[in-house]
Parts: sequence; C-alpha cells; structure tokens
Amino acid sequence: MRYLYLLPAAFLVPVIHEWVKALVSTAQGDPAPRKHGFLTANPFRYFEPIGFMFILLFGFGWGRPVPTTALHYRDRKRGVILTYTIPVLVNLLLGIIAVVGVNMLAAGMEWPAGMHWPGHYSTFFLFADNWFWVSDANYIVALILAHFAFININMALFSLIPVFPLAANKLLITFSRPDTIARLNHYEKPMQIVLILMLAFGIIPNMFAPISRMVIRMSWGLF
Repeated sequence: MRYLYLLPAAFLVPVIHEWVKALVSTAQGDPAPRKHGFLTANPFRYFEPIGFMFILLFGFGWGRPVPTTALHYRDRKRGVILTYTIPVLVNLLLGIIAVVGVNMLAAGMEWPAGMHWPGHYSTFFLFADNWFWVSDANYIVALILAHFAFININMALFSLIPVFPLAANKLLITFSRPDTIARLNHYEKPMQIVLILMLAFGIIPNMFAPISRMVIRMSWGLF
C-alpha cells in the first residue's frame, strides 16, 4: 500500500530535476535540450524506467539525462555550475517545502482511533510507510507529501555522487585536468556498476540516511 503514496514522488522528482536542467541550460544559449526534444512540458520525456524502479525500491534513482553542450555557454564553467547545481537546489527546496507542508497539515488533524499525531517528526516519516489506506484527504495528502519530501532530499544528496550521469560527475569533469578526465571516462562503466550495487545492497541509503534526517529535522523546525 505504501507504494500508492510513493508513486507520485518516484515519478515527479526525477522529472522535475531533469526539466529544470533543460531550462537552465537552454537559458544560457545551449540548443542541445531543444534539439533532442527535452525542452518540453511532457513529463514522460524525462521518465527513465530503471531509475524509477530504483526510487520505488531503494529511495534513490534518476530520470532520463538531458543532453547539454557546454560549448554554447557564454561562460563555460559558470554555465556548467548553474546547469548542474540549480536542479539539485530545486530538489532540496521542494523537499523542505514538503516537510513544512506535512507539519502544517498535521497541526490541524484529528487522528482516527488507533492513530495519533506522533510527538516527533521522525516517527511520522518512519511509520508513514506502514499505514494502510485511509479515507481522509488530509492524511492522504500528508503521506504523499512525506514521500515527496524524502525523495526530493534523496535526489539532491544522490546527485552529489561523482558518477555519470549524476551532477557531481559533470562538475568534476569540468574542473579536472585532461588526464583525470581520461581516467574518469575509462572507469565510467565500472563505477556505474558499483553505484548500482551500492544501491541494491543498501549502502547508499544507509550512508545518506543521517543527512536526510538532519535536513528533515531542520525543515520541521521552520513551522
């Protein structure tokens, strides 16, 4: 049942990330997103099924990478920084807003029999996955927002791993020497395999969990 609450976030979060990337790159003079059909409001253009399944299973995943060409930027390094950091910041901001939204909804709820508003934010997020279907719209929205918060924050953290096609990899290549770039390109596939294995065995979720909880705790205190 928890997948019903997770599905909107699993689909929308990577779409938002890649869509923002396409907009930022295009705004700086890059024709590649438009040329390859990525400058569109159609969310399925950014949908990547394997990344979607990884989000459902492990809480971390990706969308279909938007192709960019830094040669068209007026300032190449500045352009790459903006193109690959703004989507991460957007995910982080949306995650924070979603946490605040859950808090605001919870403040006005009357909990049904057998359920109560937990005294600590983490209890809500921890047990949200275990709650079965409820008919009250406020509960449904709160649970959807809880997952939307988690996946957005996870997407922002996941993007900091320097493995292609994640944002940190593009930034690393932009500011590296040619010999370092050659090594990164040579080990690209093995690094991707290692990344997938680290996801599948729970290493990455466990590694980022304390940071994710810290962001949620700080966001919770904004209300």
